[in-house]
Amino acid sequence: MNDRKDLMDRNDIAAAVRLQVGDIMNRPTEFPSSDLLADHGLDSLTSIQLTLALEDEFQVAFADDEISLEHFESIDSIVNLLDKKLQG
Repeated sequence: MNDRKDLMDRNDIAAAVRLQVGDIMNRPTEFPSSDLLADHGLDSLTSIQLTLALEDEFQVAFADDEISLEHFESIDSIVNLLDKKLQG
């Protein structure tokens, strides 16, 4: 199977995540990828919207234990989670 997610590297994933974060939060995402998203306005509602958008974008499903502050605290942490899911 050779779909888009099989061809993505970490930079591609980060760029796509950054776009989704910007769309959901309705603001530019020109901040360090290690910044806490909560410090930039991510709240419980937007985190649910982001989770759903990322599942659609990357054609993955997040398990309940993956939907946590640890995994969704920054762009870097989201990229780490998605990179693992897309590889395995």
